Amino acid sequence: MYPTHCWYVAATSAEVTGTPLGRRSLDRGLVLYRTPAGRAVALEDRDAHAPYPLSLGQLEGDLIVSSYSGFAYAPDGRCVRVPTQASVPYDARVRAYPLVEQDGLVWVWFADAGLAGLRQPPRAPWLADPAWTTFGDEWTTHAGALLLHENFADITHVAVVDPIIAPPALSAGPVPRLDVEVSETSVGFSRDYPPAPLAKWHAPLVGAADDEAFAQREEGRFVTPGLWVDSWHVYAGEDTFTFRFTHGVTPIDATTTRHVWRVSRNFAPSADLTSLFHEYYRRVREILETMQRVLDQDGPRPLVRVATDAAAIQVRKIVGRMIADEKEGS
Repeated sequence: MYPTHCWYVAATSAEVTGTPLGRRSLDRGLVLYRTPAGRAVALEDRDAHAPYPLSLGQLEGDLIVSSYSGFAYAPDGRCVRVPTQASVPYDARVRAYPLVEQDGLVWVWFADAGLAGLRQPPRAPWLADPAWTTFGDEWTTHAGALLLHENFADITHVAVVDPIIAPPALSAGPVPRLDVEVSETSVGFSRDYPPAPLAKWHAPLVGAADDEAFAQREEGRFVTPGLWVDSWHVYAGEDTFTFRFTHGVTPIDATTTRHVWRVSRNFAPSADLTSLFHEYYRRVREILETMQRVLDQDGPRPLVRVATDAAAIQVRKIVGRMIADEKEGS
Protein backbone atom coordinates (compact mmCIF):
# COMPACT_ATOMS: atom_id res chain seq x y z
CA MET A 1 0.00 0.00 0.00
CA TYR A 2 3.05 2.28 0.25
CA PRO A 3 6.70 2.23 -0.87
CA THR A 4 9.36 1.43 1.71
CA HIS A 5 12.52 2.24 -0.28
CA CYS A 6 12.47 5.91 0.64
CA TRP A 7 12.97 8.13 3.68
CA TYR A 8 10.04 9.13 5.88
CA VAL A 9 9.64 11.72 8.63
CA ALA A 10 9.41 9.66 11.81
CA ALA A 11 9.25 12.76 14.04
CA THR A 12 10.23 16.39 14.26
CA SER A 13 13.49 17.30 15.98
CA ALA A 14 11.56 18.88 18.84
CA GLU A 15 9.72 15.62 19.52
CA VAL A 16 12.89 13.56 20.03
CA THR A 17 14.21 14.17 23.53
CA GLY A 18 15.84 12.38 26.43
CA THR A 19 12.55 10.55 27.04
CA PRO A 20 11.79 7.54 24.80
CA LEU A 21 9.15 8.27 22.16
CA GLY A 22 7.06 5.37 20.87
CA ARG A 23 5.67 5.72 17.37
CA ARG A 24 4.04 3.53 14.72
CA SER A 25 5.38 3.98 11.18
CA LEU A 26 4.93 1.68 8.18
CA ASP A 27 3.18 -0.99 10.27
CA ARG A 28 5.99 -1.31 12.77
CA GLY A 29 6.83 0.01 16.18
CA LEU A 30 9.64 2.54 16.50
CA VAL A 31 11.26 4.05 19.56
CA LEU A 32 13.13 7.33 19.16
CA TYR A 33 15.32 9.03 21.73
CA ARG A 34 18.22 11.43 22.00
CA THR A 35 21.55 10.51 23.61
CA PRO A 36 23.26 12.86 26.09
CA ALA A 37 25.48 14.01 23.18
CA GLY A 38 22.35 15.06 21.26
CA ARG A 39 22.31 12.26 18.70
CA ALA A 40 18.86 11.02 17.64
CA VAL A 41 18.41 7.22 17.62
CA ALA A 42 15.69 5.02 16.11
CA LEU A 43 15.27 1.41 17.23
CA GLU A 44 12.66 -1.29 16.93
CA ASP A 45 10.16 -0.69 19.72
CA ARG A 46 10.17 -4.22 21.10
CA ASP A 47 12.30 -5.86 23.72
CA ALA A 48 14.21 -8.87 22.37
CA HIS A 49 13.30 -10.82 25.52
CA ALA A 50 9.53 -10.20 25.57
CA PRO A 51 6.79 -8.55 23.50
CA TYR A 52 7.11 -5.35 25.48
CA PRO A 53 7.77 -1.84 24.08
CA LEU A 54 11.17 -0.31 24.71
CA SER A 55 9.46 3.09 24.59
CA LEU A 56 8.10 2.27 28.05
CA GLY A 57 11.65 1.95 29.35
CA GLN A 58 14.16 4.53 30.51
CA LEU A 59 17.46 5.92 29.33
CA GLU A 60 20.80 5.40 31.04
CA GLY A 61 23.30 7.51 29.15
CA ASP A 62 23.37 6.17 25.58
CA LEU A 63 21.48 3.02 26.57
CA ILE A 64 17.74 2.35 26.54
CA VAL A 65 16.66 -0.13 29.22
CA SER A 66 13.54 -2.26 29.06
CA SER A 67 11.27 -1.64 32.04
CA TYR A 68 10.16 -5.29 31.88
CA SER A 69 13.30 -7.38 31.38
CA GLY A 70 16.01 -4.90 32.30
CA PHE A 71 17.83 -5.67 29.04
CA ALA A 72 19.92 -2.63 28.04
CA TYR A 73 20.42 -1.74 24.37
CA ALA A 74 23.05 0.44 22.72
CA PRO A 75 22.17 2.90 19.91
CA ASP A 76 23.15 0.27 17.31
CA GLY A 77 20.51 -2.12 18.72
CA ARG A 78 22.92 -4.52 20.48
CA CYS A 79 21.95 -5.72 23.92
CA VAL A 80 24.93 -4.94 26.14
CA ARG A 81 23.58 -5.92 29.55
CA VAL A 82 21.25 -8.56 30.97
CA PRO A 83 20.48 -8.18 34.68
CA THR A 84 20.14 -11.93 35.47
CA GLN A 85 23.44 -13.17 34.05
CA ALA A 86 26.95 -12.01 33.25
CA SER A 87 26.92 -12.99 29.59
CA VAL A 88 24.67 -11.50 26.94
CA PRO A 89 23.01 -13.95 24.51
CA TYR A 90 24.69 -13.63 21.11
CA ASP A 91 21.39 -12.94 19.33
CA ALA A 92 20.10 -10.38 21.83
CA ARG A 93 19.56 -7.28 19.73
CA VAL A 94 16.84 -5.15 18.20
CA ARG A 95 16.76 -3.55 14.78
CA ALA A 96 18.42 -0.15 14.47
CA TYR A 97 17.10 2.08 11.69
CA PRO A 98 19.23 4.47 9.62
CA LEU A 99 18.39 8.02 10.68
CA VAL A 100 19.20 11.49 9.36
CA GLU A 101 18.22 14.64 11.22
CA GLN A 102 18.09 17.82 9.15
CA ASP A 103 15.94 20.93 8.70
CA GLY A 104 14.13 20.23 11.97
CA LEU A 105 12.92 16.82 10.74
CA VAL A 106 13.99 13.30 11.74
CA TRP A 107 14.10 11.06 8.67
CA VAL A 108 14.16 7.27 9.04
CA TRP A 109 14.86 4.56 6.44
CA PHE A 110 12.63 1.51 6.98
CA ALA A 111 13.87 -0.78 4.18
CA ASP A 112 17.14 -2.73 4.03
CA ALA A 113 19.68 -0.64 5.91
CA GLY A 114 22.32 -1.37 3.30
CA LEU A 115 20.34 0.60 0.72
CA ALA A 116 19.97 3.74 2.83
CA GLY A 117 23.33 5.17 1.81
CA LEU A 118 22.38 5.06 -1.86
CA ARG A 119 19.68 7.70 -1.38
CA GLN A 120 19.74 10.78 0.78
CA PRO A 121 16.59 12.17 2.40
CA PRO A 122 15.19 15.27 0.69
CA ARG A 123 16.05 18.71 1.99
CA ALA A 124 13.73 21.48 3.19
CA PRO A 125 16.27 24.15 4.23
CA TRP A 126 13.71 26.96 4.47
CA LEU A 127 12.30 25.29 7.59
CA ALA A 128 15.47 26.22 9.47
CA ASP A 129 16.29 29.45 7.62
CA PRO A 130 15.77 32.63 9.70
CA ALA A 131 14.81 34.46 6.50
CA TRP A 132 11.60 32.43 6.51
CA THR A 133 8.85 32.57 9.13
CA THR A 134 7.51 29.06 9.75
CA PHE A 135 4.75 27.54 11.85
CA GLY A 136 2.69 24.36 11.70
CA ASP A 137 1.63 21.21 13.49
CA GLU A 138 1.84 17.43 13.34
CA TRP A 139 -0.99 14.97 13.78
CA THR A 140 -2.48 11.66 12.77
CA THR A 141 -4.89 11.58 9.83
CA HIS A 142 -7.09 8.49 9.57
CA ALA A 143 -6.65 8.22 5.82
CA GLY A 144 -4.16 6.54 3.51
CA ALA A 145 -1.02 8.45 2.52
CA LEU A 146 -1.93 8.49 -1.16
CA LEU A 147 -5.16 10.36 -0.38
CA LEU A 148 -3.06 13.11 1.21
CA HIS A 149 -0.73 13.34 -1.77
CA GLU A 150 -3.61 13.48 -4.24
CA ASN A 151 -5.20 16.27 -2.24
CA PHE A 152 -1.98 18.32 -2.30
CA ALA A 153 -1.71 17.76 -6.06
CA ASP A 154 -4.82 19.80 -6.83
CA ILE A 155 -5.28 23.02 -4.87
CA THR A 156 -8.32 24.06 -6.92
CA HIS A 157 -10.33 22.26 -4.23
CA VAL A 158 -9.30 25.01 -1.80
CA ALA A 159 -11.73 27.46 -3.42
CA VAL A 160 -14.58 25.06 -2.56
CA VAL A 161 -13.36 23.80 0.80
CA ASP A 162 -12.39 27.19 2.27
CA PRO A 163 -13.28 30.28 0.16
CA ILE A 164 -11.86 32.57 2.86
CA ILE A 165 -8.32 31.25 2.71
CA ALA A 166 -8.36 30.55 -1.06
CA PRO A 167 -6.64 32.95 -3.48
CA PRO A 168 -9.34 34.70 -5.56
CA ALA A 169 -7.38 33.67 -8.66
CA LEU A 170 -8.64 30.12 -8.12
CA SER A 171 -12.27 31.15 -8.51
CA ALA A 172 -11.90 33.92 -11.11
CA GLY A 173 -12.86 31.57 -13.94
CA PRO A 174 -11.42 28.48 -15.64
CA VAL A 175 -7.95 27.96 -14.18
CA PRO A 176 -4.95 28.22 -16.53
CA ARG A 177 -3.32 25.10 -17.93
CA LEU A 178 -1.18 23.07 -15.54
CA ASP A 179 2.39 22.35 -16.68
CA VAL A 180 3.47 18.95 -15.33
CA GLU A 181 6.99 17.51 -15.28
CA VAL A 182 7.50 13.85 -14.40
CA SER A 183 10.70 12.00 -13.49
CA GLU A 184 11.13 8.40 -12.43
CA THR A 185 10.29 9.17 -8.80
CA SER A 186 8.90 12.71 -8.62
CA VAL A 187 6.22 14.96 -10.08
CA GLY A 188 6.47 18.73 -10.38
CA PHE A 189 3.88 21.15 -11.68
CA SER A 190 3.30 24.87 -12.10
CA ARG A 191 0.53 27.21 -13.17
CA ASP A 192 0.69 30.95 -13.89
CA TYR A 193 -2.33 33.14 -13.16
CA PRO A 194 -3.15 36.49 -14.77
CA PRO A 195 -3.17 39.48 -12.39
CA ALA A 196 -5.84 39.14 -9.73
CA PRO A 197 -6.47 40.53 -6.21
CA LEU A 198 -5.27 38.67 -3.15
CA ALA A 199 -7.44 37.21 -0.41
CA LYS A 200 -8.56 39.81 2.15
CA TRP A 201 -6.28 38.33 4.83
CA HIS A 202 -3.35 38.17 2.38
CA ALA A 203 -3.38 41.67 0.84
CA PRO A 204 -2.42 43.60 4.03
CA LEU A 205 0.60 41.32 4.51
CA VAL A 206 2.17 42.66 1.30
CA GLY A 207 0.94 46.22 1.82
CA ALA A 208 -1.68 46.00 -0.94
CA ALA A 209 -5.23 47.29 -1.28
CA ASP A 210 -8.04 44.73 -1.43
CA ASP A 211 -8.61 45.36 -5.15
CA GLU A 212 -4.96 45.60 -6.22
CA ALA A 213 -4.07 42.90 -8.75
CA PHE A 214 -0.88 40.85 -8.89
CA ALA A 215 0.46 38.14 -11.19
CA GLN A 216 0.66 34.90 -9.24
CA ARG A 217 2.22 31.48 -9.70
CA GLU A 218 1.46 28.12 -8.17
CA GLU A 219 4.16 25.43 -7.89
CA GLY A 220 4.00 21.98 -6.37
CA ARG A 221 6.21 18.94 -6.14
CA PHE A 222 5.76 15.35 -5.08
CA VAL A 223 9.37 15.07 -3.96
CA THR A 224 9.16 11.54 -2.58
CA PRO A 225 6.37 9.47 -1.00
CA GLY A 226 7.52 11.06 2.27
CA LEU A 227 7.51 14.72 1.23
CA TRP A 228 5.29 17.14 -0.67
CA VAL A 229 6.15 20.84 -1.17
CA ASP A 230 3.89 23.60 -2.55
CA SER A 231 4.66 27.27 -3.20
CA TRP A 232 2.44 30.24 -3.99
CA HIS A 233 4.27 33.28 -5.40
CA VAL A 234 2.94 36.84 -5.63
CA TYR A 235 4.90 39.15 -7.96
CA ALA A 236 4.91 42.81 -6.91
CA GLY A 237 7.41 44.76 -8.96
CA GLU A 238 10.88 43.55 -8.02
CA ASP A 239 9.56 41.70 -4.94
CA THR A 240 8.35 38.13 -4.85
CA PHE A 241 6.24 37.22 -1.82
CA THR A 242 6.16 33.46 -1.31
CA PHE A 243 4.18 31.07 0.83
CA ARG A 244 5.74 27.60 0.99
CA PHE A 245 3.79 24.62 2.29
CA THR A 246 5.77 21.58 3.44
CA HIS A 247 4.12 18.23 4.13
CA GLY A 248 5.90 15.27 5.73
CA VAL A 249 3.72 12.26 4.92
CA THR A 250 4.44 9.01 6.78
CA PRO A 251 2.14 5.98 6.58
CA ILE A 252 1.33 4.50 9.96
CA ASP A 253 -0.53 1.72 8.21
CA ALA A 254 -2.54 1.38 5.00
CA THR A 255 -5.31 3.71 6.18
CA THR A 256 -3.60 5.97 8.73
CA THR A 257 -0.96 8.63 8.12
CA ARG A 258 1.29 10.82 10.24
CA HIS A 259 1.13 14.34 8.77
CA VAL A 260 3.71 16.99 9.61
CA TRP A 261 2.71 20.29 7.99
CA ARG A 262 4.53 23.59 7.94
CA VAL A 263 3.59 26.97 6.47
CA SER A 264 6.58 29.19 5.65
CA ARG A 265 6.79 32.69 4.17
CA ASN A 266 9.55 35.14 3.27
CA PHE A 267 7.60 38.28 4.21
CA ALA A 268 5.50 39.80 7.04
CA PRO A 269 7.31 37.94 9.83
CA SER A 270 5.24 39.43 12.66
CA ALA A 271 1.81 38.43 11.30
CA ASP A 272 -0.01 35.67 13.19
CA LEU A 273 -1.64 33.28 10.73
CA THR A 274 -1.57 30.20 12.93
CA SER A 275 -5.29 29.87 13.61
CA LEU A 276 -6.21 30.60 9.97
CA PHE A 277 -4.15 27.76 8.56
CA HIS A 278 -4.67 25.42 11.50
CA GLU A 279 -8.40 25.57 10.92
CA TYR A 280 -7.94 25.02 7.19
CA TYR A 281 -5.76 21.92 7.61
CA ARG A 282 -8.08 20.60 10.30
CA ARG A 283 -10.89 20.84 7.75
CA VAL A 284 -8.75 19.07 5.13
CA ARG A 285 -8.01 16.29 7.62
CA GLU A 286 -11.73 15.89 8.24
CA ILE A 287 -12.41 15.60 4.50
CA LEU A 288 -9.65 13.06 3.93
CA GLU A 289 -10.88 10.93 6.81
CA THR A 290 -14.37 11.00 5.31
CA MET A 291 -12.95 9.82 1.97
CA GLN A 292 -11.18 6.94 3.72
CA ARG A 293 -14.40 5.89 5.46
CA VAL A 294 -16.20 5.80 2.10
CA LEU A 295 -13.40 3.65 0.63
CA ASP A 296 -13.48 1.33 3.64
CA GLN A 297 -17.24 0.90 3.43
CA ASP A 298 -17.86 0.80 -0.33
CA GLY A 299 -14.47 0.08 -1.88
CA PRO A 300 -12.72 1.96 -4.69
CA ARG A 301 -14.53 2.90 -7.87
CA PRO A 302 -13.41 4.45 -11.19
CA LEU A 303 -13.18 8.25 -10.81
CA VAL A 304 -14.22 10.94 -13.24
CA ARG A 305 -11.03 12.85 -13.99
CA VAL A 306 -10.58 16.45 -15.16
CA ALA A 307 -7.59 18.46 -16.38
CA THR A 308 -6.61 19.60 -12.87
CA ASP A 309 -6.04 15.94 -11.91
CA ALA A 310 -2.98 15.68 -14.19
CA ALA A 311 -0.41 15.80 -11.36
CA ALA A 312 -2.39 13.50 -9.06
CA ILE A 313 -2.64 10.87 -11.80
CA GLN A 314 1.14 10.91 -12.22
CA VAL A 315 1.69 10.65 -8.46
CA ARG A 316 -0.50 7.55 -8.30
CA LYS A 317 1.42 5.99 -11.22
CA ILE A 318 4.80 6.61 -9.58
CA VAL A 319 3.73 5.23 -6.21
CA GLY A 320 2.21 2.17 -7.89
CA ARG A 321 5.39 1.57 -9.88
CA MET A 322 7.59 1.92 -6.78
CA ILE A 323 5.47 -0.64 -4.92
CA ALA A 324 5.54 -3.04 -7.87
CA ASP A 325 9.33 -2.70 -8.23
CA GLU A 326 9.81 -3.50 -4.56
CA LYS A 327 7.64 -6.60 -4.84
CA GLU A 328 9.61 -7.81 -7.87
CA GLY A 329 12.87 -7.29 -6.04
CA SER A 330 11.80 -9.08 -2.86
